[in-house]
Amino acid sequence: SPGRAKSISTMCSSAAALKKSRLEGPGMSGPLKAVLRPLGLVPVAWRHLRTHHRPGAGISALYRVQTEPRRGTGGSAALPVELQVGATTAALTPEQSLRTVRGSVDGTAVRLWVHPRDPVLPGLAWATNPGAVARDLFDAAPNAAASLTLTAYRPLRRAVIRSTFEDATAFLKVLQPGQAPGLRRRLETAAAAGLPVPALLDLPAGTVPEPDSILALGALPGRSLHQHLNGSPADLDPQLLLDLLAGLPTDALTFPRRPAWAERIVDYAAGAAVALPQREQRITRSAREIDAAVNGTDPGPLVPAHGDFHGGNILVDVGPAGSRISGILDVDALGPGRLVDDLACFAGHLFVFA
Repeated sequence: SPGRAKSISTMCSSAAALKKSRLEGPGMSGPLKAVLRPLGLVPVAWRHLRTHHRPGAGISALYRVQTEPRRGTGGSAALPVELQVGATTAALTPEQSLRTVRGSVDGTAVRLWVHPRDPVLPGLAWATNPGAVARDLFDAAPNAAASLTLTAYRPLRRAVIRSTFEDATAFLKVLQPGQAPGLRRRLETAAAAGLPVPALLDLPAGTVPEPDSILALGALPGRSLHQHLNGSPADLDPQLLLDLLAGLPTDALTFPRRPAWAERIVDYAAGAAVALPQREQRITRSAREIDAAVNGTDPGPLVPAHGDFHGGNILVDVGPAGSRISGILDVDALGPGRLVDDLACFAGHLFVFA
């Protein structure tokens, strides 16, 4: 019944909020000591960086930890080091759990790892190794090192690393094992349709661990539309955005369809209620109203859709002839969808950005 569903949702939100507060509280000192113990290190100071909550899939958090060698480990030659540590309440497979250290914070079980040893992203360790990236991606000399910047990281889900060596720049996209082939097909389909997606770069066979979880992508000219709007707005005709969506390849209809953001409004509301428990009633009421409106409206036909269409994923290059769309990023969700959802995604991001 609706009443029972509401009470279950409230209990789940309350439980998630409690776990979130524990992962962000002082009780994490014990688990952080536990994950550093095998390295012969002890935490001197630490701070919580951010929390990622996926309703129904657990809560993950990242921490910055200042460490020093543990007494009695002969660590006189070891220098103090600052590390990033991850912790999650998500359920892991037995194999993934072996890559973590078990801990508990006020009765909540957590699994911890030291970055970049993400238990679900085994390719992240290679992608954040300057020497390995220089050797395998840029064919550099054995002692060379690439300059690496972690531009995006969602624990247990994906990461993007900007890599530069001499005059060359590429981006490494680290995914869960088995996901790279699907993204490769989407990029190839989009490129064949003439869309300005990043070029796929070759990685030598046998040199990259977990090759089905890593893609190397070429850089594109321009800056994101959001960056332009944050400074001097590019003189971009909005019709170009509609033309871009209209140009998505019809072959995208053969890919699996992912639920649109609006179809998961209840899940996102649960996450928002955990982050803002003082606004839970308003969030829940709004979600019900939005869900009813979505289900009571004809969204239009299924068409090729981007799935994450917003100004952060659209690159704009400004030249003497005016502004043009020079790139479209993150086609991970390219597939069957509805135009209204791509436009709503764009408008929603723009509203929050403003």
